[in-house]
Amino acid sequence: MPNITLITPPDKVFNFNQSILLIYPSETLKQEFQTLVQDWDIDFNLYIYNLESTEHNFDWLLSMVKIADTVIFDIDNSTSEIRDLASYIITANLHTYWLTNAAKPVYNNISINRVYDLTFLKGEMNGVQQQSQE
Repeated sequence: MPNITLITPPDKVFNFNQSILLIYPSETLKQEFQTLVQDWDIDFNLYIYNLESTEHNFDWLLSMVKIADTVIFDIDNSTSEIRDLASYIITANLHTYWLTNAAKPVYNNISINRVYDLTFLKGEMNGVQQQSQE
């Protein structure tokens, strides 16, 4: 099991670990993520953005979207203020993956990274693990 550094706003950690940002992950998504990372051999930073609308830290969120190696955005679980930023968040990082239950989301027109679960992370992190062992 890897060493995971959990980071929430307004903090940032600058080290050489891979970083993953979860934006408003549902409980189901958190459980799936926890199950998935148990087999990883690489340490990483886990940023979580899950603030109430009265305490949003937009500067932190938008900077982390740019900095993180992988972004996972649960659109349906987000507040309306964050959903207003969805187009920007989805396109700001090539490794932003987004989830929604909407039948025909308009985001399909700007990003092909719609996912339905976190199985894609297995391949993404396997490549990182191989690079770190070389």
